[in-house]
Amino acid sequence: MTIGERKALLDRPGQDEEALAGSDKLPIGKLTMGALLLACFLANADETFVLSTGSDVASALNASSSASWLITAYNLGYTVGLPVYGQICESTGPKGAVLLALALYAAGCILTGVSGTINYAIAGRVITGFGGSGMNELVSVLLNNIDDFHRVAMLRSYVTTVSLVGITCGAPIGALLTSQIGWQLAFIIHVPFALLCIAIISLKLHIDKPRSLITTDPKYGTIEETIEETKIQESGSKSKPFDIVGLGLLITAIVCLLCFVQLAEAQGMQNQVMVLAILGGTFIICSVIFCVNEAYWTRDPLLPLCLLRISKLGLNYGAQFFIGLASYAMTPMFSDYWVNTRGVSAEEGAMCWGPVTLGFAFSALVTGKLIQSTHIYLRWSVIGLAISIFGFLLILVRWTVYQPHMWEISYGFLAWLGMGMTLSSQFVALSASKPEQNAATSVTTYYLVQQVGFMMGITLSKALISREIEHRLMFALRDESGRNEVSIDAMSRSYVVTHILTCW
Repeated sequence: MTIGERKALLDRPGQDEEALAGSDKLPIGKLTMGALLLACFLANADETFVLSTGSDVASALNASSSASWLITAYNLGYTVGLPVYGQICESTGPKGAVLLALALYAAGCILTGVSGTINYAIAGRVITGFGGSGMNELVSVLLNNIDDFHRVAMLRSYVTTVSLVGITCGAPIGALLTSQIGWQLAFIIHVPFALLCIAIISLKLHIDKPRSLITTDPKYGTIEETIEETKIQESGSKSKPFDIVGLGLLITAIVCLLCFVQLAEAQGMQNQVMVLAILGGTFIICSVIFCVNEAYWTRDPLLPLCLLRISKLGLNYGAQFFIGLASYAMTPMFSDYWVNTRGVSAEEGAMCWGPVTLGFAFSALVTGKLIQSTHIYLRWSVIGLAISIFGFLLILVRWTVYQPHMWEISYGFLAWLGMGMTLSSQFVALSASKPEQNAATSVTTYYLVQQVGFMMGITLSKALISREIEHRLMFALRDESGRNEVSIDAMSRSYVVTHILTCW
């Protein structure tokens, strides 16, 4: 979504066809655009795919306590890939970078599907996430090569809708495929679609060099029709040096933080204070050195710290972190609650994602139209946040204090309707406020902060739920000898965990 877009978020089908067929300036055809949208859908759907299949995968590999790592691994690879693909794109062009991302995605899906141990499955998810970040990010880079700005705005609206639908459809699709064909084929079935995208993009896409759309900085809270001419980098320009030191520090800090959160809640880690201290200390040290490196040492930082100022984009980034943390802390529990505590089948549990999917997708379209008609986005961000809080409060009260009925999954529509409104309007706020000098970096940082919030939310919620189950089990076995061994064995078996939750 762009700040100068005054037309409808989605054009009429006929109007779209005429534009695609009649514009001689459009280097991306309909077939190629379809392949890019499919790649974008796969990347976003895979982000939530394991929310409903992770428990089955970990249980089949005799590592139920490591289920959350399958989720975290994808997001870790995704986060690491975000700052890397910019440099890859400068070196090989956007076409080569997209093909590399698709190949890595397919390889990761194959490795996960054929893995015999949890370690190989986690490695496969990291590779899949690294490829998925390129499939998502580079679509925007490719669209920036289109000479007609209005076509860019129209196609970006499609990408936004497909991304939101992919995120919300990933979990129910994962549950359905796992119940029908098994978890191995549920991952491997992604590969033919990735290969189809590779074939179409290889044959039909003819773009050699990335371009960037840079907009001016209008007044915060409103949208002005201020579009600068597209600025295209010269073909002979020298590539910027890549901040390898900053990337290494960032990866180390993120890995240490996630390991600390995971292990702090793991069974038996209370006595491993030294391990937790090393992880926590390494995270702090790497974070400090990363900030110093970005501020003083490197010429071209991955994350210019000036963007984090409150007067610039600091509030937007902070909001994205907490929105990502809150939404993804709830997401892993949504269908598991009904399956594990209410005894519904996996297929019925997947139905819980129906209202969530509708709410998220509907909010993207509605918010876009509201912003375009009023030219105000801050108001809709606040309204969306209020709707989301109301929806989550309904879930909290009705699902915990009372005995909920199946129709009460509709509360998810309200919760994610508001969440989608907030996310959509916040992205417009970013587009309207990003500095011209760091336009691309500000967008990459936006996704990076959001992704860290996603990872923290998933990791914290899974770890806390696992810890609470363990506490209840230990309390029930308080008079039994060898209760620690029994607890460890029980926590590794998903059907035992389900029985414990049902008996609460």
